[in-house]
Amino acid sequence: MFRHEPKERPEILVVDDDPMVRDIVVESIRIAGYEVDVCGDGVEALKKNEEKNYDFIVTDMRLPGMDGLSLIKRLKASSSNTDVIVITGYGSIENAVACMRAGALEYLIKPFTVDQIQVAVRKAIEHRELRRKAMEREFYRELSYVDALTGIHNRRYLNEALSAEVQKALRLESSFILLMIDIDDFKLYNDRNGHQKGDQALAQIGKLLKSACRGYDIVARYGGEEFAIVFPGAGPENAPELAERILRGIADEKFNGEDLLPSGSLTVSIGVACFPEHACTGDELIRCADKALYEAKRTGKNKIKIAASHT
Repeated sequence: MFRHEPKERPEILVVDDDPMVRDIVVESIRIAGYEVDVCGDGVEALKKNEEKNYDFIVTDMRLPGMDGLSLIKRLKASSSNTDVIVITGYGSIENAVACMRAGALEYLIKPFTVDQIQVAVRKAIEHRELRRKAMEREFYRELSYVDALTGIHNRRYLNEALSAEVQKALRLESSFILLMIDIDDFKLYNDRNGHQKGDQALAQIGKLLKSACRGYDIVARYGGEEFAIVFPGAGPENAPELAERILRGIADEKFNGEDLLPSGSLTVSIGVACFPEHACTGDELIRCADKALYEAKRTGKNKIKIAASHT
């Protein structure tokens, strides 16, 4: 996710082809304690913003070459995060609505006072800071759902997503599949290759599982060498094929040091449970899939077991 780092002082550009008006705006902003750059038309403003990426631009509505509304639209089309305050001597409700819809933060009509300019600038700075904090909260919220080693979702995310899938399936009267996946003989792999290669293998499997799934499937590291996948909308009839695809994909993958294992390759065992055939809650579904996984490990590894239907 993009993170906007706060600056010590906001960088501001004033755009107006009338030197007298421009000087009044600039002086009003400087009195408030902020540094200001200036230019006389929209085309130059775009060029300067590409070079400096201003926090916000104060622009006249009528400019030579490119008007204020076009400037706003060009800034938004370029995915710029620069905010815009529009000032104009030809104010109308239609103009104001058009500017705000295009993405302007504020709309001031001439003649304006020094206080009005300063209040608009302070509001813009406060708005920007609130937005930055919201983005930062969202960044750390998402980070708390990611497993640092593999880059896929973690157990916390899985638990929340599983609860949401149960509610959705109940609402839509649909089904979904949960796969619990455990790496066979992983302790032995670590002992013979070292934990660094073990971590590399975990990351490799996480990447492989992610690439083998659809964008809306839920892929997570459950803990240790155990992974989980939720396939929304899939039913019991899909389970054998989905699990087999994952089993074969990992068996066919090459892992550094797997030749030191008794089987000569790194494999996984998979337990499968379906909602609502095998369980009616997320926790119960995990228990069912884990029980099936244990049975797959107990009966020879590198295989799939599907949970028994609940009564």
